[in-house]
Amino acid sequence: MKAKPLDDLEMFELLQAAYPEKFPGDDDDTWEAAQQFADDIAGWEDVADLLGRVAMLTMPMESGMTKRLSHCLGRVTINEGAAHMMAAVRRDVA
Repeated sequence: MKAKPLDDLEMFELLQAAYPEKFPGDDDDTWEAAQQFADDIAGWEDVADLLGRVAMLTMPMESGMTKRLSHCLGRVTINEGAAHMMAAVRRDVA
């Protein structure tokens, strides 16, 4: 897996998208609040809440079997030019 850490702007924009009620603006105070929030994330429940919110930001995908739309996170494999995912997390599109 080719993972790389988010840069500061990516982290800020992701936190804004995941927590719009906490970080509504683009001012310096909001930037600092987001940095402090990220520094304070600790424990299973905080990380689970963040990742659950991130899952809801993913592009919905249609199940080949059920035709339901879902937000998914999981390992992606490429086989003969087609992308496949085994979802570790799946949330129905609201």
